[in-house]
Amino acid sequence: MKATFKTIIIKSQEQMLNECAETMNAVMRGETVEPQEPEYSFTSFEAFRRAMTPQRFALLRLIREKRPDSIKELAALAGRDMKNVSEDVKILLEMDLLELEKRGKTKVPRLHYDGFRLEVAV
Repeated sequence: MKATFKTIIIKSQEQMLNECAETMNAVMRGETVEPQEPEYSFTSFEAFRRAMTPQRFALLRLIREKRPDSIKELAALAGRDMKNVSEDVKILLEMDLLELEKRGKTKVPRLHYDGFRLEVAV
């Protein structure tokens, strides 16, 4: 099975807006625009570091290695408060780094990528 990676990009807001404008101009000229792979981006390395804390990174590793059957079990494995782990899981979901698989009333955290790549635009 081929490894899959999520790309996380760090680029300025100006760069993001310029890319969006270029795409919109191409569409307005009637050019065919190839669909892009979905990406999650940050406007600075500091913003990325605030989002990808050591605790959140540790949760991703625990999910990969231990495959917990619930967020409650994940919190126990991490030795952390359930409320804080739930908040971290919510942010990791927003970053599209994990998904919650429903099993009855339980939500099971699962990774759908083998890892993530960090690209920095200069």
